[in-house]
Amino acid sequence: MIYKTYIRNHVVLPDSRKPLHTFLNTILTNDNGEEKKHKLEHAFNSNSEDALTWSCFDVLRHQPQEKMVQALNEIMEDAFEGKTTCSFENEKNIKIHIGKKYYARSVAENTELDASIETDDKLIFIEAKLYSKISLPDGKMPHDQLIKKLRVGLDVAKHENKKFYFIFLDIAPIDYTLKFGEKSVNAEYFKKYKDNSDTLSDMLIDNSYQSLDEVSQNMGWLTWACLFKTVLRATIK
Repeated sequence: MIYKTYIRNHVVLPDSRKPLHTFLNTILTNDNGEEKKHKLEHAFNSNSEDALTWSCFDVLRHQPQEKMVQALNEIMEDAFEGKTTCSFENEKNIKIHIGKKYYARSVAENTELDASIETDDKLIFIEAKLYSKISLPDGKMPHDQLIKKLRVGLDVAKHENKKFYFIFLDIAPIDYTLKFGEKSVNAEYFKKYKDNSDTLSDMLIDNSYQSLDEVSQNMGWLTWACLFKTVLRATIK
């Protein structure tokens, strides 16, 4: 479905019209050096993952502290199947960003995140996919999209003295995604890094992590269905 306006394609809170306009008009440079408003090009398409990301996380970041803490705890529980000690209960300074760009300090690398969560002692990167697959290495990009996020995220977290988590947000559980034709590459690469931390060796920035096992353990997989239910619960008064 192609809507007549991008407002129809997004959940837009009263105070979010200007931030959404700024977000959609972000100028991105592709591998050929061409500058485009990539987000705006897809802003009218009902299949836009940017539209879903904005709609979910902008609603969450406008909730009262108690509701936001509840939602973020649920996100971590779902992404790590209940096997995480990460909690936001005692956090007083929680920031949820959409489309923020992060810059590594040890090397000249940067990456833009679909969504990210920052607290005084945590940094969480969220990579969102709907029907698309991750970018793979080529002549211009030495690392796949997952490694690129891990490299920058771990380096930023180290210099800010924060614990780093990475969450991959996709349409289905990982075992189902493995069966989705070309899209299965998302699950294949994630599962490889998650289940065998040694595959990360020599791919991350030196001295940006304590151990490869910890990096893998802090990688979680979240589905849109789980996120939608969390957002709905957070909005119930």
